[in-house]
Amino acid sequence: MKKKSIDQLFLSFEQEKTVSDNKNIKEKKSFLPLDLKRAALGWLVSQAPNAVGVRVPTRISKFCADIAAFWVGSRRGQLIPRKTIIIETRNNREECWPDCSKHEGLLKQLKEKKELKRSLEEKIRKAEPQLKDTDNLFNEYESWRYRETKNKDYHHCIRAIDEIEHAVYNGSFFEQLRRAEVADFLYLAVPEGTVHSDELADGWGLIYIRPDLSTSLVKQADFWDCPVEKKIHLAHNIAITCRKSLLFSMGIRETADGRPAFTPVPHRRRGSVK
Repeated sequence: MKKKSIDQLFLSFEQEKTVSDNKNIKEKKSFLPLDLKRAALGWLVSQAPNAVGVRVPTRISKFCADIAAFWVGSRRGQLIPRKTIIIETRNNREECWPDCSKHEGLLKQLKEKKELKRSLEEKIRKAEPQLKDTDNLFNEYESWRYRETKNKDYHHCIRAIDEIEHAVYNGSFFEQLRRAEVADFLYLAVPEGTVHSDELADGWGLIYIRPDLSTSLVKQADFWDCPVEKKIHLAHNIAITCRKSLLFSMGIRETADGRPAFTPVPHRRRGSVK
């Protein structure tokens, strides 16, 4: 899979919010898992995807995305998934990193290195304007070929970030989802202030969820140029996972031998999405 911009991309889902650097991130009030998904779905619906599913298997069935969606495009007269997205919801830091205490020191180093990276990128934009990529396929993207810079400090910084991220995320669920190569955009949605954007795995975006279930986009996800055939795989899985919810909403239950059993149509049952 080729990352559309290895170094810097801006996607105009909405204007990126500036979030203060809270050095001592405190645990926030816990949400019900369903409410986290509802809030994330609310943010996603505002982006007008053509199809959405929950608990969607990726390439490997044991790795299911909390929420997945796609936007339809056309190629040679055929409909294809033009853009795909996965959102993972987590209630606290321990859910993001099962051995959180072990990684706290590394996460602090990661934040420091990413702050340095941003400052170096600002210098590169001024000193080497020729590195701006003018051959973009999509107008909503602005990219820079930072890795072609002559700035040695930048290359040292990038190597350090890669080493720290490997130590924290190698083999993790987040990394497995990325390696599935089915989602162009990857987002983590958490209670407001739970995770800092610089602590995220490479390329992931961050969404904050407030107590009233409103959301704010803290960090926009990088765009991964996933193969179309793998995006089609995700689209198929979204359709499959929607089947159970559709039958339930229409008051239909399948018996063990595959026959339909008609039940009362549910009325505003909040626990229908798991």
